[in-house]
Amino acid sequence: MFRQFLLLSVMVLSVTFVAAQSAPVTDVSTSLLNWTKHLHADVDKYFTREKGEELKRNLDALRRELTTYAKARKNLSDSIFRYNIAPGRKDPHNLELLKTRMGEVIRQMRSVTDLTNDELRAEGDRLNDQIYNVLNGEGTQYLSYLEAFLDGMDISRKNIALDASVAYDRLHQSIDLLTAIQDKVSRKM
Repeated sequence: MFRQFLLLSVMVLSVTFVAAQSAPVTDVSTSLLNWTKHLHADVDKYFTREKGEELKRNLDALRRELTTYAKARKNLSDSIFRYNIAPGRKDPHNLELLKTRMGEVIRQMRSVTDLTNDELRAEGDRLNDQIYNVLNGEGTQYLSYLEAFLDGMDISRKNIALDASVAYDRLHQSIDLLTAIQDKVSRKM
């Protein structure tokens, strides 16, 4: 009887540990950075004077939305560590805040991709669809360990710290590239 209880306990703990370590996270910050690098490198391929003002305006809107999203992620990550919030506690308000912010980012991405060439439009649409599917798809998927944590999953502080550090850096590189693209467009006009 004791052996059965011990075996059952070990199985439950191992399943819990595996579930906690394998949160369904799809980090899109790398793809977003690559897309902005391609936008930056290929300005000459898709820029036209007729679309210049609209492109500049949409790049600025995307930069602002991405900055707002990155700041929200940073503030929430910092709060988790500052207030020593334990895993397993759901925070639906802040989870929805992150999803709404990312929804605005993908809306602005679509506005930018509509003004580029076919190759960049296809890349942007794939990324946009990937993000949309994570946010609104069937099943439970997250764009970051932070989102999984806010949804009550047992996520380690190490994963949240790495997620905050690496993804935040990529998001800021993307923001800097968007600013540089705006400058290129302004010079061309």
